[in-house]
Amino acid sequence: MTENNPFNIDNLQLLQFAKHKSVVASEIYIPQDKIFKKIFFIKKGILRSYYVTESGEEKTIFFRWEGQMAAIPECVFDDQPTRQTWQALEDCELLEIDFDAVEKMSENNFPLVKTRMGFAQKMLLESLKRIESFVLDKPEERYQKLIAQKPEIIQRVADKHIASFIGVTPVSLSRIRKRLASKKNNGIILC
Repeated sequence: MTENNPFNIDNLQLLQFAKHKSVVASEIYIPQDKIFKKIFFIKKGILRSYYVTESGEEKTIFFRWEGQMAAIPECVFDDQPTRQTWQALEDCELLEIDFDAVEKMSENNFPLVKTRMGFAQKMLLESLKRIESFVLDKPEERYQKLIAQKPEIIQRVADKHIASFIGVTPVSLSRIRKRLASKKNNGIILC
């Protein structure tokens, strides 16, 4: 399933800068503390982005899958190293586009400027929605939203990563699933 992206990977101007990249399952794609000035499109597979706490615990903040594009804002917009680590959860096939090349090409190309701005807006809105979800939603609601967006994720991603993403322990995730299954069996319609 291809998502609606303002940064259309079919754009021939962008494809001339795209390079294919394969990342095997469990491999670190982007390590923490790297300045990664690329936009990447996921043709196949799932990536996860996480932070490592001072105690060494991994906190999953994003999943990205087929048909999605992503970039690391602090790297592409501010030339700062990322605090995130990006890891392949499955074998991944990616297209990478050098952000500086897009910037240069955008100088006299209004449609590409508009596309680039749309992509930046999309990244900002996704980040705001993620923050908003942690402020306003219960973990069960975050889980339901994830499943509504990508139903097969529960077969493709380890429970510990899903639990971390919604802000609970794997034991709490199990309880959430039991509650939802009970509601479903009792005829309560879930979102």
